[in-house]
Amino acid sequence: MNPNDLMAQQQALINHAQNMFWAFLVIYGAMFMFGMWVVYMFYARLRDIADELRKFRIAYEMAEDRKAQSATPTPRRTDDDSRYLPKS
Repeated sequence: MNPNDLMAQQQALINHAQNMFWAFLVIYGAMFMFGMWVVYMFYARLRDIADELRKFRIAYEMAEDRKAQSATPTPRRTDDDSRYLPKS
């Protein structure tokens, strides 16, 4: 066997290993970036949902405050003749 062929085979194997390393590094880097993008999109959707729920809570609290503030009129007694008096 020619020693030059052995050296060429070893160099080809090293080059192939380096190419495989960089290919996997690029693939895993792309997968990581895609994963981060998916997490960000999910977080943004959760933030939108939280904003909508906050608006519902504020509207509910305002409605409850209005109910508490509005005084319910007390019914008149049956012996009260004020309804027959002239309005001034």
